[in-house]
Amino acid sequence: MKSYLLVACSVILGVLGQLFMKKGMTVLGPLGDPSIMTAFAIVFQPWVFGGLVSYGLAMMIWVAVLSRLDLSYAYPLLSSGYVLVAIGSWWMFGDQISATRWAGILVISAGVVLTAKK
Repeated sequence: MKSYLLVACSVILGVLGQLFMKKGMTVLGPLGDPSIMTAFAIVFQPWVFGGLVSYGLAMMIWVAVLSRLDLSYAYPLLSSGYVLVAIGSWWMFGDQISATRWAGILVISAGVVLTAKK
């Protein structure tokens, strides 16, 4: 049970990382010419920085998951992140999700359920 909780935490932190970075880039706007200053502005934008921290925590938890579960079992469970990012982006940013995308999300969800059955 603890392993599943670790997987869920890793997935949720990864999803939050994506949503936070999108929020930060929305604040910054479209990127211009790449430069060191642009890189610093991106990394130290508070939302982006929070997303990077979230990703780092997700990675550390994922290492714990890998020490407990078979990779062929655990890795497909990360696909639930695709579903959560789509729902989060719809909720936070008003992203339009077509019926075709919802169908894809359903297929991914079915795959996660099938994978989770040992």
